[in-house]
Amino acid sequence: MSHMIRSISGVRGVVGADQSWTPTLVANHIIAFTQLLESSHYNQNQKKIVVGRDSRVSGPWFEMITNGSLISRGYQVIHIDIASTPTVQYMVEKTKSSGGIVITSSHNPIEWNGLKFIGPDGLFIAPKECEILFSMADKPEEFKFSGYDQLGKIEKCVDANQQHVGAILSLAFLDISKIRERRFKVCLDSVNGAGGPIMSYLLTQLNCEVIGINLETTGLFAHTPEPVPSNLGQLCEMVVKYKADFGIAVDPDVDRCVFIDEHGKPLGEEYTLAMAVELVLGDCGRRGNVCKNLSSSRAIDDICKKYESQVICAPVGEIQVAKKMQQVNAVIGGEGNGGVMLPDIHIGRDAPVAATLALQLMANRYSQAPSISKLKETLPTYEIVKLKAGIEGLDPDSILAEYTSQFINKPGVVINQEDGLKIDSQDWWVHLRKSNTEHIIRVIAEAKSVKEATDIATKFIQEIESKRK
Repeated sequence: MSHMIRSISGVRGVVGADQSWTPTLVANHIIAFTQLLESSHYNQNQKKIVVGRDSRVSGPWFEMITNGSLISRGYQVIHIDIASTPTVQYMVEKTKSSGGIVITSSHNPIEWNGLKFIGPDGLFIAPKECEILFSMADKPEEFKFSGYDQLGKIEKCVDANQQHVGAILSLAFLDISKIRERRFKVCLDSVNGAGGPIMSYLLTQLNCEVIGINLETTGLFAHTPEPVPSNLGQLCEMVVKYKADFGIAVDPDVDRCVFIDEHGKPLGEEYTLAMAVELVLGDCGRRGNVCKNLSSSRAIDDICKKYESQVICAPVGEIQVAKKMQQVNAVIGGEGNGGVMLPDIHIGRDAPVAATLALQLMANRYSQAPSISKLKETLPTYEIVKLKAGIEGLDPDSILAEYTSQFINKPGVVINQEDGLKIDSQDWWVHLRKSNTEHIIRVIAEAKSVKEATDIATKFIQEIESKRK
């Protein structure tokens, strides 16, 4: 399976490549998941699973194999068709299902597809359980199937989006009427993924005028699907052309959400979480712990300090942040890639939630900050750069150990070794993480300006790559 990646985010691979996805491999992972749910790790016996998919061209055959495999194991499939990943997570909890399966490869290119596995608590399964699932999938000779009289069935659910949005709009601490009064004009780009239907429905419910591009769920991505500035040129132009209040972009499975200001300039994906935290702690007056991953902006720390709340960091990865949020009973959390996690709905990255919280903040602050660019100016200002260092022929663990020795007793510096190495000083921080799939070390740096952050990251990259000589 040289073209496949197994990780805490599930399993993904290139469709049609040699030794990559085949119907047999899809079935093996689905069946292994059901056996994991029934094992002592979860003790699930209700045999009910929610299945949804993004719009990828290969999605329909993945879906048929998935549903058929579940039926052969005696499972009731709650089939919600094309849906956002957070909608599947929400529906798992609402229907009290054994778990959920999302057929998606997130922001990977069009030729990829994958499977994400959700436990009965609505969270992605933990790293330990992932390893067990993958081991089970490699032993199909141990699979057991149901007899003809105990086969499962499919139950179609056609209003999952409406249920998900309804829960968001019913949050007691929001004032939805205030958003509706603003009648925001919004340009929306869902890159032909699963986000077109749910994001359009949400914004319409919020009384927004929606100018959509790439909303059709064809899976034929109009541009590289990751919602970063280099891929959002069309949306930026549309915001200016139609004189919109702002633009919103989501990734194909709709767990990440980013904003474009009224001048057609990306706000930066870190500011999605910053706006959400500012709303929840500031405008809504909620207090409590806030979780983020180690590569997320210090802006979150500054906002929490202002409102006397504590920031607690977790390793990179949605499940890592989710587990930490459970442990510390966080009021909100997320990742700086545009992912907001609100326990009141479910503990998972959720673009509809992120969009709603941001619109509420804008509606609340409209008189003080009549535009989203002005609103950003009221938030802490930092710049992040995300680069990488080539380490072909080098030992990444030795490199990180050298930096640990160098900085561990340095005055004014705090280090964290939970996920690679984070070096945190008064004016900047850098996070060094080795990749599990490439011969690189990821170098993420933040400072007050792009130049400062770039200079810091470049210094580390040059030092690391010089060791190859």
